[in-house]
Amino acid sequence: MRHLTLYRDDRYYASFPAVATLADGTVALLFRRARDQRWFARALGLADQAGLMSVDHVDSRSQHVLLRLDGHTLQPLGAPEVLPPDGEAADQDANLAILPDGRLLLTSFSWYPLAPRLAGAIRAAGGPLVGAADDSGLFLFWGGYARVGDAAGRVWTPHTFLPPLPGQPDLLAGVRPHHGGALRGRAALLPDGGLVQAVYAGGAHGKRGSHLFRADPDATAPDGLRWRPLGPIAHDAAGLGCLVEPALLRTRGGRLMAFHRTAAMGDQMALSVSTDEGQTWAPWRLTTVVGHPFDPLPLPDGRVFLAYGYRHAPYGIRARVYHPDNQQPEDGAEIVLRDDGPGPDLGYPWATLLTDGRVLVVYYFAGVDGIRRIDATVLEMPA
Repeated sequence: MRHLTLYRDDRYYASFPAVATLADGTVALLFRRARDQRWFARALGLADQAGLMSVDHVDSRSQHVLLRLDGHTLQPLGAPEVLPPDGEAADQDANLAILPDGRLLLTSFSWYPLAPRLAGAIRAAGGPLVGAADDSGLFLFWGGYARVGDAAGRVWTPHTFLPPLPGQPDLLAGVRPHHGGALRGRAALLPDGGLVQAVYAGGAHGKRGSHLFRADPDATAPDGLRWRPLGPIAHDAAGLGCLVEPALLRTRGGRLMAFHRTAAMGDQMALSVSTDEGQTWAPWRLTTVVGHPFDPLPLPDGRVFLAYGYRHAPYGIRARVYHPDNQQPEDGAEIVLRDDGPGPDLGYPWATLLTDGRVLVVYYFAGVDGIRRIDATVLEMPA
């Protein structure tokens, strides 16, 4: 096991990576990058003034960046490439999958930035201000979307927003519906050529829960995929907590599993299982695995490499290996990949199997200087 830094820049906040091994053995690393304006303070000698400026998970210039890596040395193959952005909204978490025809699928969601005065007026008028804030203003959730790239990730389709999520009120009544939901988590391919992707959003119960969308090949669609909602996966009926950032896995035995990060539940992972390709789901259960969020990488022998961030001291990255058809996640011994994080703002791992059988786990991490970067851990998988 070894660690390496794949991307770091003093002027950017890099986070929320996803990774895939391409057919030619190269590795595609996709991540969210946003401005880190603290470099101005450092340049002016103001770095010691606590609270002068902070970085957050929203930014009006947030973008997706693609970095290609050599599949053996894991060294960058050229400079980072910025994907064409949406002209109106800022890109957030990156999710990556390889479609059966070899093309790349990027799913994500975006925030629409609002000027402070406008945000205040919308709030006073009872408008749909459901978002986050940073030093520059507030942000409105703008919708979940999908993009498709060619097999090399050179050319990408425009942002295609997911269909409206049933039961969710319009973001702007009669103007803009609630497109899908927020996304962070691995999609799952189905035997019939379809694909399912989970999202998370609010609901009648008042807390965020998870929902499932399905994409099927359709030559008449702009990116060759036709999306439709399948239904809810899980939520806390008691209204006490949230089930968010669901990642999907389809086991060799044919079960579809959703791994949820939770809120107000001790940071314990929640697990949902479907035996009919996501049409219906058994009641979710709370596991004893602590962390968030979770990425289940299927291994060639049927086992799962489950990676997750650990935002409790000692902060870092952890994982488990277990067989989902005859074991529970708790049955896999916990592997501590990193425990040297300076604070809780780290994690969001994503793993891929390299052509030589090693596992590459990418995640965002912070050094003692506070700069968020994309780091990785390489592991030899035990038999």
